[in-house]
Amino acid sequence: MAATVFILAGCGDSGEESQPAIESQTIETTDESRQKDASADGAGSENNANAQENADAKENESAQDNADAKDYADQIKTEIAEIAKGSESLSKELVSVNERYSKYEEIIGNAQNQTEMNLLSQWGSWVWEEETLSLLNRIKEKAPDSYKEIVSEYENWESHVPFMANQMSYVFDGGSLHPTVYSYNRAMRYKRKAYSLASTLADVTKEVDFNFPDSSRRGFYGDYAGSSYLIITEGAGNYSYDILIHIDDEKELRGRGEVEDAPDSDTYLLFTSNDGTVEGYVSHSSLEASFYVTKTDYSVVGLEGAYTFTFQY
Repeated sequence: MAATVFILAGCGDSGEESQPAIESQTIETTDESRQKDASADGAGSENNANAQENADAKENESAQDNADAKDYADQIKTEIAEIAKGSESLSKELVSVNERYSKYEEIIGNAQNQTEMNLLSQWGSWVWEEETLSLLNRIKEKAPDSYKEIVSEYENWESHVPFMANQMSYVFDGGSLHPTVYSYNRAMRYKRKAYSLASTLADVTKEVDFNFPDSSRRGFYGDYAGSSYLIITEGAGNYSYDILIHIDDEKELRGRGEVEDAPDSDTYLLFTSNDGTVEGYVSHSSLEASFYVTKTDYSVVGLEGAYTFTFQY
């Protein structure tokens, strides 16, 4: 029997899949030799697959061991206590905490692989969680009469943080980056709460020149315990922002937001749904966000005016 042997060239260095080079050669063989060759090829492929699977498992295990070995909890607690004690004002304190958060973001960014990055990403959230607890303790000391109501509201809000962070990570749902993005969005919810608590404490201590060191339109707008909310996150594509609009647990729009070159462009975004059937604009502030429809096919929303979502978290 005559058979054709194919010698396949490997992929090139370009990163693109190349066509295999084929060279034909006629040899004589028997059914028995073909069966032995097929058995050997099958065993070789299986062994290679098992070897690669074992290598991947060892790499992930090594990354997990490396990340687990780095416990920054006590270090973060000490750092936040030192910042609170040494800051001249609450505004400067928040600036310092932002800088400390950036330090842990660098640690996350220097991870060996995605597995280690996902495991290390929790520490950025710890920075802002510790800052909120520090501010709550000082409010308890300076305003004991108001503290009970403030801490009750805080605990209610905190119980909804996982939901808010998960909803804000919807673009990466199911992907390998999701844990890191989730941790980032969780950290930003605590950062936002820390700013709010610092403002409350500034009122108590009569710090009249208090101001937020930065602001962002990204956030979760609406009642976190309710059925309607609007989410603005950094754009994952070649546009400015991703926007999700959820109305009465019955209607939902997903699309992109663009900043228009106009005098008031810092307070609103132009919205276009992913399927192109709905257009409008989103106005926003720390107190609320509103969505106004300018074009629609009426399948989800009509031209009935504005949808308002109170507060930014």
